[in-house]
Formats: sequence, structure tokens, C-alpha cells
Amino acid sequence: MAKEISAPQAEPFLFKPAGQALLMVLAILSLGYFLAPFIGSARRAAKTGQYLFTLIIGLWIITKFHMGIQGAITFGVVLTVMSLFTKQLVPPAIETSVEHQLQTGIDPSFAFSLPEADASGNAVTYFLKAKAQVEALQKAQVARRNGLSAFHSDMQAFQARFPALVLGDDPDAEITVFNAENCDLFEPRKGPTVTNRETTSGARPFVGTKVGPLFVGGSGRSTSHSTSISTPAEDIVQVVDSGNLVITSRSASFVGSKYTRHSDFKTLIAVNGEDAHMTFADSKKTSIWGISFSNRVDMWIVNGIVGAADDLSDRRLDTSGKATAEEIAHALTKASEETNKMLREFYIAAYAQFDAVNTQLGEYHRVYPNQVSDPGASQKPAALDELTSANKPSA
Repeated sequence: MAKEISAPQAEPFLFKPAGQALLMVLAILSLGYFLAPFIGSARRAAKTGQYLFTLIIGLWIITKFHMGIQGAITFGVVLTVMSLFTKQLVPPAIETSVEHQLQTGIDPSFAFSLPEADASGNAVTYFLKAKAQVEALQKAQVARRNGLSAFHSDMQAFQARFPALVLGDDPDAEITVFNAENCDLFEPRKGPTVTNRETTSGARPFVGTKVGPLFVGGSGRSTSHSTSISTPAEDIVQVVDSGNLVITSRSASFVGSKYTRHSDFKTLIAVNGEDAHMTFADSKKTSIWGISFSNRVDMWIVNGIVGAADDLSDRRLDTSGKATAEEIAHALTKASEETNKMLREFYIAAYAQFDAVNTQLGEYHRVYPNQVSDPGASQKPAALDELTSANKPSA
């Protein structure tokens, strides 16, 4: 009796050359995904890339050599061991951009420490575990140090340049207190109008006599109708002129090549300053006007002068109102001291963050002395004790 011969089973796709080639391509892509945190973007999850790479390589090996159940078990053991190894060896992916580092707040009270012993790190472990983090911290520290040094210089400039009360022969006359040069005037302006146009057309049927496939005679007429809808755009704040901002004992005035703007202290309802920009809201005007200063020190000075005027009942920095010369001088001194205090508090908070990151770098230097330089005191910005606590306004 002849034996029945069963039909040959179809070879699985992954055992075929095309399937093996697909697995190899995926393996190469996975390798790039795994190495990406070390050679470029650090936003990807390194561990996910490792596991995916290991999985694809394992499947390719099993199918390549037809290892069957034994190969699957071997692959599972290798994957487990490798997972445990990489869990200890490779840290999670980090964001290494300077902008991210500067925007991420650091708690100075947190005691940062590494579990490794002194000088226990080497070039390999540093590359795998700490290089990306250390370089990100170092780049951010350079930006912090430069920023703090510039801020420190600006604080000293503010103390030196804040004006004192110098009344003229007529103490009741309006005088110029401060002049900020090279300013830009910005205002809200109407944005471009958006117009949507819709056109519809129609025609009467062609009427005639059908001769074969054609119509002969008759006439037709077409009509069209167009509708447009204009939508006003939102206001856009834009620079419209350049010139000087003149602060007198009673008002703030911009004098430019095309426009002038004026607001009395007594009609100002809000003054907002940020960095090197300031906006004025006047009760007599329907829209704000603003100034972009060439440096933030000028903005601090103008803000202090306007604040001093606001502390006086008649909001004038001359004796034409109810205030005496002594009261005006006291208001200016108070405004200067309050601004100094605010700037010092900001500087101290920023300096504490800088010092905290220096501590982290010092900890990395302890473990990796050959790869990470000691931040040391030489990298710190200007010392805070160089600033006096309560400077009087100077002429």
C-alpha cells in the first residue's frame, strides 16, 4: 500500500531571504535609534532602542539558522541578561539643549550625589553614563556665568546712573530728569484685513431643434454673482519709529523721526516693564504705547523715576505741586533702593542655581577626575559682596 505524501508546508516569510533582509533593515534602523542619544538628539528613549535592537537581531539569528525552540529560549536568556546589564549601565535619555537646561529649575537645597566611589569612573563608563549630562551642564553653566556677570554689571550701572534731584533756579519749573537714547516706539496697529470672495454663475438651458446629435437654433444666457466678506484682523504690535524717550519731572515723552508720544504722570494708569521693554497706558488714550530700550538699565531707571512720581500726591518731581524738595529726593532714593533690592533678590536666586549646578559638576569630577574638570571658584561670576546694600542716587 503506497504511503500518502503530504503537501510541503509553506516556508515562513521570515525564513525567506526577503524576510531576513527586512529584519536586517529593521536592525540597522534600531541601531541608529539606539546610538542617537550619544551622537545627536538625546530626546529619544535609549532603553527602548536597545530592547528593539536586541529583539530584531535575535529574531534574525533564530530565523537565519533555523534554531527553533532552543534558539527562542537562548534568545530569551540573552535578552534578559542584556536588559539587566543595560538597565544598570545606560541612564534614561536626557534633553541636552542649553535652552532646556536654563529653563529647568534647580533646587539649591537638594543635595546631589553620585553613588560611585572617588575616582572610580573611567572613559568607557563616563561615555555611557555621564558624558551627555555633563556636557549639557557645562554648556548651560557658561551661559549662566555670562548672564550673571552681565546682570551684575548692569546692576552697578543702574546704581551709578540713577539720577538725583537737581532742581533749577525755579524749583517749580518742569525739568528733564532722564533721557534714554536709541529707543524704538511700538504700538498696536490694525492687521491686514482678510477677504473671502465667492462667485457663483448660472446659465439658462440651450433651447433649439435637435437635428441628429446636434441642436440647431435657439439661444442661451448666463449670469454670475460675486459675494465678498471682509474680516478685520486682530491688532498687531509692531515697531513704528525710532528716537529718544525723555523723562521730565512731570511726564514721559517719545520724540522720533516720524511720531511723538506724550503721557503725563498724573494720567498714567499702568506702566509695565519687562527686560528692556516698557508699555504706558494713559487714561487719555484708547491704546497703549511702548518703548524698546537699547539696554535694560534704561528701563530700570525709567521705571524707578515713574515709581517715585507715583508715590507723591500730585505725581510731580518738582515743587510746582504740594511736594517739597526733600520729599522728592526721598521718593527718588526710595525708588532706587527698592529697585536695588529687587535686582539683588533676582541675582541671589540665579546665583544659587549657578552654585547648585557647580556642585553637581564637582560631584561628577569626584567620580570622573580625568574626564570632568573641577568647576572651582574661578568659574563663579562676580561676587555678590561687591554690591553695596543701599546706594544713594548719584548725579
